[in-house]
This record gives sequence, C-alpha cells and structure tokens, in this order.
Amino acid sequence: MDGKQLAREAQGLDTGRAWGLGLMGLGAVLGGLLLLWLLTQLASGRLNAGGAVLWLVLVAILALPPLAVGYYLWQRAAGEAREAARFAARRALLEGDALFRQQAAADLRRLAARLVDRPDAESVRAAGRLEALARAVENVRRDEVAWYEASPLADADVPLLRRYEDALQAELDRLATLVGRAARGESAAAAELEGAADVWEHLFRQREALLVRGRRGPAIAPEELLRARAPSRGATALAALQVGDAVTVDFEDYLVHAVLSYFAEGRTWHVYLLRDGDSERWLWGAPGGLRWAVLEPTSAPPAGTSEWEVDGVGLRVAESGRATVDIETATAREQGIAIDYWRYEGPDRRLALVERWPNELRAATGRETLPDTIDVWPRSAPAAQP
Repeated sequence: MDGKQLAREAQGLDTGRAWGLGLMGLGAVLGGLLLLWLLTQLASGRLNAGGAVLWLVLVAILALPPLAVGYYLWQRAAGEAREAARFAARRALLEGDALFRQQAAADLRRLAARLVDRPDAESVRAAGRLEALARAVENVRRDEVAWYEASPLADADVPLLRRYEDALQAELDRLATLVGRAARGESAAAAELEGAADVWEHLFRQREALLVRGRRGPAIAPEELLRARAPSRGATALAALQVGDAVTVDFEDYLVHAVLSYFAEGRTWHVYLLRDGDSERWLWGAPGGLRWAVLEPTSAPPAGTSEWEVDGVGLRVAESGRATVDIETATAREQGIAIDYWRYEGPDRRLALVERWPNELRAATGRETLPDTIDVWPRSAPAAQP
C-alpha cells in the first residue's frame, strides 16, 4: 500500500465521520424542533393527549433514522480509523524490520572483512562464521500479505521486539570489540568470536520467532519455576512498583528512586533502587517475580570471579551473561544499555549481584526475602470505595 492509497483511505474515513456527525446533528435538530412545537401546542391547549401521542410517533419516525444512521456511520468510521492506524503501525514495523536486517547484515559483513586476511586459522574461521551470519540475515524473506492477515505479533509484544533489537545491537558491539582485538593479533579474542557469534544468532532466532510466529522466549528459567514457592500476596504489589512509590523494608521507609529493567535470553527481571537520604538499598526481583532479595551496595570483586567471600561466607556464581538495561527515574529514561552481570548465591538464602556497566563496576549483597515482609505504598493510591 503506497502513500497515495493511505491518503485516499484517510480522506474516506474523514468523509464517513463527517457524514455520521452531520446526520446525527440533522436528527437532533429535527427532533428538537418537533418536540418544541409539540410542547407549545400542549401548553396552549390546542392539542389533546391523543394528538400528542401521534406527534411523538411522528418525531420518532422523522428524527430517529438520521440519528441511527449517523451513529452507525460515525462508529464504523472510528473502527476503520483504528484499523487503519494499526495497519500503518504494522507496516512501519515491517519496514523497520527490513532496515534492521539490512544494517545488521552490512555490519556483520564489514566485521568479517576485517578478519579474512588474518594468517591464523581462528580468525579465518571466525570471518567465515560472520559472513555466513550476514548471508542468513540478508536472505530472510517475508510474506507480507500472509503476515498482515495472520498478525502473529501481539501489540503488547512490540516493546519486547525492541528489547531484542537492543540486545542484538549490544552483542554486535561486543563482536566489533572482539574483531578489533583479533585484528591486533590477540588469539584469545579470535577464539571468543565464534561463541559471541552463536549468542548473536540465538538472539536473532528468538526475535524471528516472536516477529513471525508470535512466540515469546522463555520468560522464566525452567529450574527457577520448579524451585519457586507459591507466590505470596505481596509479589503482585512489588512487581507493580514504580518510580516515586514508597516501601517499608525492615521497619525503614524508602522511596523508589529508579527502576532498572534487565533483558537477556528472552527473560526480564528488575532491580528497584530504594533511597532514604544517603541510604540506598536494592530490591531485586527475579524473572516472573518468583524470588525477591533486599541487597546492600558494596565494593565489587574483580569482574568474572567464580567465587566471592562475603562476611566469611563463600558465594558461587549461579548465573552470568550479558543483558540490556532500561533505566527509568523521575527525570529521565535510558534504554538499551549493555552490561555484563554475575549473580552469586550461597547458604542461608544469601545472594549477591555484580554488574559491569560501561564506566563502572557495581555490586550489592544481601539475602532473599518473602514479598509479604515488604509494605508497598503506591504514589497514586486507588480511590477508596464508598
């Protein structure tokens, strides 16, 4: 559908709305005049009760059809406008998808070209892997008509598609860094390239599954779901926390200063930064809100440490990887920040987080807690029922 056809449809929708409003206005004016005449006749005594009933029937016959037809045209035009807006949004989404794949293929091919002349076998193999990825991305074909008709992507999943693209861009930046190191002769970087390319391909396939088949990635790791207890009554309130809400933790009150939303491998989890003056704590919520922990910021160990001793207790890495983060505060919002993360766990429900951000290393330690031990005070509380 080209721009001229969209313009013609928009003009047709405006015409339908105008006809609908015009007919409803005509019916209202005609009915109002007839009723006014009827009232004046009744007030003057020149019309009896039987005549008034006949006039009311006449008002209904003359005024209701324009009102009904006008309302129908107005409602149909409104529905068609919503469908047209949704179609335009889906069309823009497909155009953005084509542009994304075109740019990704060009970037992958450019990175491969930097390694193809390297003498070592690892670099040559990595160059072939990147070139194969570029061809696979470039050769993706879409049946647009079938996609529009099936409409597999739910409106609620459009932000998730954007998060996949942020994650793919972050992994592409990582590939560029590794290619630069390999081009300088670092053999370790060349060995890492194939694993990084596998991660990129896995994310791309998850994005394709969401866009083409409407299939979400696993929002919760299966082992977490098996270990999870029945959700307590406070989990829903914690999952709905927003910037500016207040919480009570261990009899101390805090405001939610920032909400950090992490995305990796199709899963989303959150960290809420709680502050009271100079005091800061982290509230960590696992994917699906199955587990919660209250953490205290602390100095970070060296990035990538497999074991970390905290207060004499040894913690081991339970999960690590790369994620993209969306940050929301009262004054700003940032999206798609790429970080490395490590989650440590130990006895007595101990838990620790280490995150490598672009310019700093952050860490916090604490214990898992039950959601119903934390009081939530929403900034905009629902109105009390009378």
